[in-house]
Amino acid sequence: MLAGGQALRHLSTASHNQTVCGPAVKLLLIHYGLESRKIEGSGPKNKNILKSDVMKIVEAEKLKPVTNQVHAPKETHIEKKSIEKKSDIFGANNRSLRHHQDIPLSNIRSVIAKRLTASKQQIPHEYQGVDVRIDDILALREKLKNSGTAVSLNDFIIKAAALALRSVPTVNVRWTPEGIVRLGSVDISVAVATPTGLITPIVENADVLGVLAISSKVKLLSGLARESKLKPEQFQGGSFTISNLGMFGSVSNFTAIINPPQCAILTIGGTRTEVVPRDGQLETQKLMGVNLCFDGRAISETCAKQFLLHFSESLSDPELLIAEPLSPELDFDFSRLL
Repeated sequence: MLAGGQALRHLSTASHNQTVCGPAVKLLLIHYGLESRKIEGSGPKNKNILKSDVMKIVEAEKLKPVTNQVHAPKETHIEKKSIEKKSDIFGANNRSLRHHQDIPLSNIRSVIAKRLTASKQQIPHEYQGVDVRIDDILALREKLKNSGTAVSLNDFIIKAAALALRSVPTVNVRWTPEGIVRLGSVDISVAVATPTGLITPIVENADVLGVLAISSKVKLLSGLARESKLKPEQFQGGSFTISNLGMFGSVSNFTAIINPPQCAILTIGGTRTEVVPRDGQLETQKLMGVNLCFDGRAISETCAKQFLLHFSESLSDPELLIAEPLSPELDFDFSRLL
């Protein structure tokens, strides 16, 4: 069946050789599918087809209107290429996406996603960074290792952060709709990666624990976290979070999202070696990138700077860390290693 415009042109050509009809009659012929039929007209000279001629045929044959099918224009080579290019932007022609796997969210991942999204949307995040010199801490750790005591750099970081929070209590706070709550204990949440997502077990009272006690607690809590055996009170709460990616050498610095209702998180990047002039000679020093991400509503920039200063001084001078009382069950005299 011809489309409307094409049918009219076809009918005009045919009518020129046979009969004549007006535009209204032409449309009527098309409407009932009679445009290609030879019809005897009753008009002047028996050539002009009238409306009554058409309607006689319709009534006699009980014809019904036909539907004209309008075909879309053929797609050109250029248009096809353009469509393929646009589709490829969304991965329609990307081989790596043709065979994919949908991974349903676990309960813990769903909760983490909601909390972090809310945190980023509702908390005004501010950031301050510093490079901390860790030569002496690394030397002390090596001495401990040689004496048969395994302590990680992260254990010293937790201790240094706990002492800094005790010295600058304005950072050891929580934000509530009613106001800022200054916490009475220093409870450090340590970010641990597990198969089901990131979780933050808590080292309670980290400021009064020795480094060995902190190391023991972190190992215990990390093991429970990876086995999904943590109790709610072992990962809910806390006053401050530490996230350490220093073990990945390519990560020099990074920032993180605050874990509410806490007001700050400390991120630890990798270490690097720098050569600097000192007293007319070149000196090699080990530096570690650190960033403090804090809630601008609860913690001022001045307090954030004071915290980073105390943290840096503690790590730069191991005597500040080992001078703290050790846990009774893990008594160890660090001073004999210096």
